[in-house]
Amino acid sequence: MQCLYCHAGEKNAAHYTREELSKDRWLEIIKECKSLGVKNFVFTGGEPFLCQHWPVLVDACGSDARVVLSTNGKHFTDANLSILSGLPQVKEFRTSIDGLATNNIIREGSDYLESLENIRRLKRKLPDCKVAIQTVIYQQNMPEIPLLYQALKNIGVYSWRLSQLWKTVRTEKNKSVLDFSDYEKMFDFFAEVIKTHQKDGKPFLLRIDNVYYSWIENEDYAPMDLCGHPCSYNFNYLCVNANGDLIFCPALNVPFASVKNQSVKEAFESSVWLKSFKAITVKSLGCGNCRYIRICGGGCRADALRWLGKVEKIDPNSCCMMPRIEKKILPLLGDRERKSFEALIDQSGSFPAITGRNIEQAVSCYTKEGG
Repeated sequence: MQCLYCHAGEKNAAHYTREELSKDRWLEIIKECKSLGVKNFVFTGGEPFLCQHWPVLVDACGSDARVVLSTNGKHFTDANLSILSGLPQVKEFRTSIDGLATNNIIREGSDYLESLENIRRLKRKLPDCKVAIQTVIYQQNMPEIPLLYQALKNIGVYSWRLSQLWKTVRTEKNKSVLDFSDYEKMFDFFAEVIKTHQKDGKPFLLRIDNVYYSWIENEDYAPMDLCGHPCSYNFNYLCVNANGDLIFCPALNVPFASVKNQSVKEAFESSVWLKSFKAITVKSLGCGNCRYIRICGGGCRADALRWLGKVEKIDPNSCCMMPRIEKKILPLLGDRERKSFEALIDQSGSFPAITGRNIEQAVSCYTKEGG
């Protein structure tokens, strides 16, 4: 769809396609992963339904696996739905809808009405499967999101995830079309979405990346360990690109090894980058005196790399967001969740060093000051 913000857009090239692993190699990788105890598999892309042997790969995960398909939603054909009905390990579908009219502009060849109808069709054909929607928020589509909320509520989706626009090769190329949101406007918008969701009795799971998770209200927040890794939660995942490159996560798309000609175990053991990356600690990021350090843990390593050039830097986006979460989101939470959150704030700690109207302004000011 040539999505204007795609974080993997640079891979949409003939030379990369030629390097994709064969079906037999993928079957070997899946078999090894299963031998290592892997039970959960996510197939994404690009578009997984365009891979001719997707049913074989899904079936190879085993009937006891949990398989998630991340798709653009255009390929819920009768033929594909018939195949899926015979693959009980497929438990969830994730698809993106980025507003209404703006969705059709940002995602070439997409039509939001068609996407919504395809989701309804999928739910009728496979009622036991979960349907999760992902929406990227940028300046242009925010006015349309309340109407999208109502449509998803009426359809009865399982979950809705809102993400901020990332800095990618494509967002840099499409600056004339896409704008990073003003933080104040964005958090006012997030607050309204949360209030509506709560008023409606939480009709689906709502996740706003790094801001709010609707299912956590009955749980305590786990404090970040200053001697632990800021991305410790993600060490349970293995991400393999189509050409066999291993990356830490879809956001931190930095190849650190390859399974094209070696096993997963060999790739992990031989990676110098991974050893260096795992040596990072929350404390080593240099923001240990921040009042929010036990909550954000220094933020996202991918955002640190995107905006400040190194994974060992602090995450400027998290710095800008945390005070606004405390001010605008915390008052909306239930008593238990609010108290759990407040208990992790160091009231004597300093506020983040990076701030600004939007992420670009914040980074510009910080780097000019020698950050």
